[in-house]
Amino acid sequence: MHRSPLWPRPFLLAQALVCAMVVLLVRSPCAALVVEKTTVVYPFSSPYYPMVLTGKDLPPLLNHPLKRLALYAVDGGELRPIAFQIDRRDARGSFQIPAGELERADEEEALLDGNDECVFMASAVGDKAVSVPKALGASTAAEIELRDPHTGRRGWVYGLVFQERAPRPAPIDYVAYDAEQDVVESETVRIAFSREHPFLIDRILWKEAETGRTAHNFTDTMKIRHRGKLLGAIPFRRTEGDYTSRLSAVKDGPVRVIRRTYNKVRILWRLKTPSIFIDFIHYANAFFMDTRLDLPFRPGLFFSDVETLMTMDGRPDPGFPLTKVFTDSARDGVTIDGSMSDQKKLLNFSTGNSLVVANHLGRILLKLEVERGSPIRARPYLMDNEALHDPPENIPGQFGNVGFLSTGWDRLDTAEHHLVISVYFIRAISVDEAFRTMRDAPSFMR
Repeated sequence: MHRSPLWPRPFLLAQALVCAMVVLLVRSPCAALVVEKTTVVYPFSSPYYPMVLTGKDLPPLLNHPLKRLALYAVDGGELRPIAFQIDRRDARGSFQIPAGELERADEEEALLDGNDECVFMASAVGDKAVSVPKALGASTAAEIELRDPHTGRRGWVYGLVFQERAPRPAPIDYVAYDAEQDVVESETVRIAFSREHPFLIDRILWKEAETGRTAHNFTDTMKIRHRGKLLGAIPFRRTEGDYTSRLSAVKDGPVRVIRRTYNKVRILWRLKTPSIFIDFIHYANAFFMDTRLDLPFRPGLFFSDVETLMTMDGRPDPGFPLTKVFTDSARDGVTIDGSMSDQKKLLNFSTGNSLVVANHLGRILLKLEVERGSPIRARPYLMDNEALHDPPENIPGQFGNVGFLSTGWDRLDTAEHHLVISVYFIRAISVDEAFRTMRDAPSFMR
């Protein structure tokens, strides 16, 4: 009788392992989606940074319906949905804010284009996923690798496209808007706007980390001052009282609130400037005052030596905390006490376009950016003299009136001009870290 040879046991074990690997390799395409990869160089080293990626940054997601998109990140070793929103911009960079139910429905049906913005927080960025399982129900997946240009750090989020409406995102709402009070609020800060001039902030109220209660109001009002010469000889001065302003649109999303105002300034008698659109873009720990001015004429034809002050004034209060102001070139800082000293006057000649206001409640980081090639120049500004009136103000005097002085407005040409003031609210950070945070922050002068 012929018998089959007896194979050595180690050989049979190895053969079984090979067969198992073949089965796994055959099955793996069925268990995971094919993932298209893209890389975006973007600062995300601080958890306070908003991540604002355009459709151009995300080619795998272009031309897909907005309502079918979702973002995921690795959390606890698993892919989980993160809070995000998509805001549409037109070709000129202006937000397309839906005003009613029909417009909101139309936005949901819209396709992601290159101008639109996909927004989430740096704190939501995760690690690289081993795979994107088909069990999530998506039909398309994009791996978005983020590389910080300052630190070299890498992180990942995943864009998923579903056949129908995407699943509900993470139940997180970083910032909320109260339409009745015209107030924007997060876990860190509460910001209220002027009823008469809705482009002005009336109150900035820190929140206590432990209780969530708002701290005492130490703000007087936000101020805008324009001064210069008309026709080369006549002194010219305009304040927020010369503005007409109305709130024109608001979008309240889970990651940011976009609040637009439409404004004009009186020049002479009933003659007013062209429209000035100011978008306040609010996040959990920050807001950005994005100003756009479309000039049909050159201001230098009528005005010269034009300066603009954009500041926030405080109120002298017995409970006012010890507060110091720092600039990039004056790191020793000066203390707000209602008395203007020589050291404080020198601060007005500081270099750089950023400053920090610090007390026990936290740090307020401010930075002013203008478009590349603009003749506008800006520097920090401080007036701390509670005896010096500055009408029209809520409380007479200037108590820690701090912000930016900008020049060069009379040298602008006929075009749309753009500047952004960034304001971060961070409770626990050193002054040096605050300036580094502003230096490395993403720019929103796109």
